[in-house]
Amino acid sequence: MSGRTWRIQADAAEKARKYLLEQGGVEEEIKSTHEGWRIKFSDSTFIFYKKGTLYATPSRSSDPVVEDAWNFIDSLAERYVTPSKDFLIGLDETGKGEIIGHIILAGVILPKEIFHKLDLIVGTADTKKRHDFTYWDNVFKRIDSLRTLGFNFIMETIPPWEVDKYNINKIMDIVYQRILSGFFRKVEMNKCRIVIDDYGVGPTLRRFMKFLEKQGAEIIVTHNADENYLEVRLASLISKRRREEFIKRINEDPDFQINGLSIGSGNAGDLQTVNWLKKWYQNKREWPWFVKRSFKTVREIEGKTTEIKKQIPPIRESLLSKEFIEKFNEGRLSIEALSIVCPNCGSVNKSMSFAVFEKENGNKVSGMKCPSCKKLVEYAGMTLRYYCGYVVPDSSIIRRGLISKDLESSRFFEGFTVILPAVVRKECDTEAGKRELGRIADFASKGRIRLETIGKIEEIKTLSSLQRDAIITDIALECDAILITADNSMKAYSVSKNIFTIYI
Repeated sequence: MSGRTWRIQADAAEKARKYLLEQGGVEEEIKSTHEGWRIKFSDSTFIFYKKGTLYATPSRSSDPVVEDAWNFIDSLAERYVTPSKDFLIGLDETGKGEIIGHIILAGVILPKEIFHKLDLIVGTADTKKRHDFTYWDNVFKRIDSLRTLGFNFIMETIPPWEVDKYNINKIMDIVYQRILSGFFRKVEMNKCRIVIDDYGVGPTLRRFMKFLEKQGAEIIVTHNADENYLEVRLASLISKRRREEFIKRINEDPDFQINGLSIGSGNAGDLQTVNWLKKWYQNKREWPWFVKRSFKTVREIEGKTTEIKKQIPPIRESLLSKEFIEKFNEGRLSIEALSIVCPNCGSVNKSMSFAVFEKENGNKVSGMKCPSCKKLVEYAGMTLRYYCGYVVPDSSIIRRGLISKDLESSRFFEGFTVILPAVVRKECDTEAGKRELGRIADFASKGRIRLETIGKIEEIKTLSSLQRDAIITDIALECDAILITADNSMKAYSVSKNIFTIYI
């Protein structure tokens, strides 16, 4: 059992002291002027600090009397606001103020019945202090063990170059709304308490919140929400763990070390991070993709003084079919309702062609072409990334190496969650297929994309072409994911099932 900390009033602390002594605790000599009292109780020591903190050291034996004492103290000093609905949803993010890496957005959902179990697991975990990845991973594994009891989470990312260029609050509004829509597939809105740590919530999400309130949901938008709401603290911990995993991999990559120095924590207040930035720039090297170049510390190193004016992100709701937007604003994400409206010719399309273009400066840019007028539909990629966010590639895409090639250059698929069905993984048991799957896994480990696998390869038997197509499209429907294919028959079958399809 991990230790526990409570913020507690003096009269409640005295009740806790009496309870511990009555249950066989032994009062010990205090060890500092900050302590009010300390009591040895089983194999845990309870220490009350005069400023209003009560701390219990870990119980290695997991003695049930210690947990009973914790439950009693919980009743005196509630660590978090108690559940007021059957399901609790918390939203929080990590990385918004760090120089290195993506912003990680997380949403968690839990039934009220496991509130106390999760409270015990979270214990004294502190998202505000620096810890190594192992610390966060150990906390996460204990939290994740409760998935069988109804706990779940969704994570999304915003890449550094979009943080540099755009005012990201609109992006966060849409992503959090999509996360909530994912939860509402399995629970009723009116049974949920939804708490958001207020990052500057904009009109897009506030409209959705008002809609949810009318459906009976409880909505709370507040600053420092992780201090008072367990569901937000859990979201904070999960996003923190994902960020630290990414930072660990960058620190261990020799390509991003210079004169033996690695990036450190990625925080502007970390001297190691600042020294790494200075040394990297002094060697006249291009900034790696994970550095946020708009941040003051980076611009000072470059000798730049002008302030960057960030743009409104070009997420074009007008490109999306009316039916899709209506469902989205009602908390329902529907790939069957999704079509792209071409702004050039006005056609409404269930499939679009993927194309790579080369600009005058030599940089490659990927996008989607309208099948009717053959013109590029600007900003369709970014719009789909944040409104949908999930793609299912078939084996024709994997064998071509499309996703890894794109992530190395034009980054159309950056930030998407890539879903790999077992049948696709089995069909890609070739040299080219294995190589691409390895590259995709590497990009996922760096936080560039998210990767999900569905099904077991050993359970896949010999299938006809139609059976194979049916399995892949069923997964796309279940996950509300865009299907990507280079196969004409798969494209036709997917569109016949009303799945929005990107065709190569």
